Amino acid sequence: MPWCCIGSSSSSTPPISADALLPLGNQENTQPGLPHQAKTPAKTAILVTTGGDGLFIDRLRSTNWTVDSVSPSSVEALLARSRPLLILLDSRTEDLPALAKSIRSMVEDESLLTVISDRSISEKRRRSLAKANIVHFVSWNSRDTSLIEYVARLNARLRILPALYTALDEVDEAIEVCDDSHTVAYVNSAYERLTGCVRSQVIGQPDSEIRRKSLPSSFGGRRNCDWSCLRVSTANASFSGHCVYLRRRVSDGFSNHDQHFAGGQMHRDLSLKSIRSQGGGLVDAPISEVLSLLREASVLCEGGDAAKYIKDAVRLLSSQEIYAPSITRFRDGDRIATQYYDGLIRLQQPGRQRKRSVVDAYRDKRSCSDARRRVSGEVRQALENEHLWSFDVLQLERVSEHHALSQLALKLFGRWKVCEMLQCPEDTMTRWLLSIEAHYHPVNAYHNASHAADVLQATSFFLDAPSVATYVVESHAAASLIAATIHDLDHPGRGNAFLINTRQSLSILYNDLSVLENHHVALAFQLTLQASNNINILANLPREEFAAMRSCIVEMVLATDIRRHFEYLAKFNQMELTDERESEREAHSITICNMLLKCADISNPAREWGLCERWAHRIVQEYFEQTREEKEKALPVTMAFFDRETCNVPLTQVGFVDMFAREAFSCWTQFARLPHVLKQLESNYERWRSMADAWTPAHNNSLLS
Repeated sequence: MPWCCIGSSSSSTPPISADALLPLGNQENTQPGLPHQAKTPAKTAILVTTGGDGLFIDRLRSTNWTVDSVSPSSVEALLARSRPLLILLDSRTEDLPALAKSIRSMVEDESLLTVISDRSISEKRRRSLAKANIVHFVSWNSRDTSLIEYVARLNARLRILPALYTALDEVDEAIEVCDDSHTVAYVNSAYERLTGCVRSQVIGQPDSEIRRKSLPSSFGGRRNCDWSCLRVSTANASFSGHCVYLRRRVSDGFSNHDQHFAGGQMHRDLSLKSIRSQGGGLVDAPISEVLSLLREASVLCEGGDAAKYIKDAVRLLSSQEIYAPSITRFRDGDRIATQYYDGLIRLQQPGRQRKRSVVDAYRDKRSCSDARRRVSGEVRQALENEHLWSFDVLQLERVSEHHALSQLALKLFGRWKVCEMLQCPEDTMTRWLLSIEAHYHPVNAYHNASHAADVLQATSFFLDAPSVATYVVESHAAASLIAATIHDLDHPGRGNAFLINTRQSLSILYNDLSVLENHHVALAFQLTLQASNNINILANLPREEFAAMRSCIVEMVLATDIRRHFEYLAKFNQMELTDERESEREAHSITICNMLLKCADISNPAREWGLCERWAHRIVQEYFEQTREEKEKALPVTMAFFDRETCNVPLTQVGFVDMFAREAFSCWTQFARLPHVLKQLESNYERWRSMADAWTPAHNNSLLS
């Protein structure tokens, strides 16, 4: 990794006393046991005088001080070039208080200002000089330089603090420094990222082992009991000194300044997680903990055989189906066992053709025709910026008379050459889209065809990101666009919990497991494959390709089940892109598409504010209706805070971002290199928070007006 220079500035130094990091001793900096102390720089001083030297100056020079004499008129030019540790002002200098103020404004606290005099300074003059922060006085005839030497050591350490703070803020390890009274004196940026705590709220708090262990874990990191306590040694053995609590991170993420793919491996950094989420944070899955521990172990034994075995173990544990068998051959070519395996376990024969990435595939198809569809001028204008994150699908909904899904899908499927991929005639695709759109419920405030169009546009936008397209194979891109189109098909405007509690036929059919998600995708294939409908867009695919396409679409739609949100997020964060084998490449592509569709499905909080607010009002309206019906039927209330009579809508949006959206978009936007999307999410979050205090239940009666 290349070295880089990061300028430090005292203005950014956190509020902490100087001795909180570098304890002072009365010996030289080469003292054993204090390896952390900095080498004292050259001892330099300026004597501002119009006369000669004296005994005190001779004493300084005999102890390795460099003392330059300069006239009052020349001192400012000299200070513009250098900062001496000590500035001695001759008491005989004309208008000394004014000169002292001028010098102090230049050096601030970087140099010690001292008045040197051949007689006692009157009290009146002391008060005058004190206004310029000069309170130190020495005699021309003094031989005692001990105070000056002490201040020189202190000043040397103070000068290096801004650089040290800058360095500490750049390291990946979380650091907490407590002083001798067991009070937190400093935490670095990694501590904030790792724990979600704000620095200003931690500093000054009592040291607490319980608090440290209870801090939320970073995703993919080790458990919080892994804090190490480093005792800071001092010259005085009886003095307890300071404690540095250090928690090391697995080197498994982007650094803030190095967001790229290094050595072919995908890295993600959760430092983007807002430090405002102090009450929440992502819950680690056990497999994530195991993989992180193994990665850390591989770093510790790098270069040996053990590291290779650990790497293989990580690759196997990162598999999508960790308990599925991986049988490649049978003893003596056992035909019966082979056929049992193919017929009862594998079910689908894997294709042998190497899949092209989206980048490769659509580079080859750029020259394909782009036939113009017959659409109104208003619709065409509304579709112009479909490739932008600012795309307004609700405007398209209005001008297309609630046919936003079919209009947008026809354009996007054409741009992504989906018909060519599926070997499907365009008129068949048009009929299929109209049929799918017709099976969405326009009476739903939120889960309607316009929501599907919104998710489809977000899916297309994410696929356009070069870092995404590089790892997504062509067939998976087409599958993700189809999955986005059907992902909420025939949604009844009520959630899974409601269907289960009311013992709906769908919940019985799917055994209470991802009820709606299973229904959406099952109905889509039922409509597609029904011969009388004449809308089978998959009819011309070879059997193997059909099976693979169907499998991908099913998996992507099932991934939108919010109950499995953290499971899919964990899989995405544990993915490594170092394995070039075809099977792993396809598995990674599916994992990316699952995450892509999940983020597209919950992308409303990250849209521009006007869209964000209108979509929020729509989903809240739908939840209001569900809560009302649950209460009327004496059912368990799924989300009691969505009661129209009491709900604070801004707080519901803040809570959703804290619980689900921020973690997902932090990971996704860093991988996809779309920082402006996360920035918009945070901007909307702040706006919702600012609205919360003034919100009253009366606002809930006019959300969609």
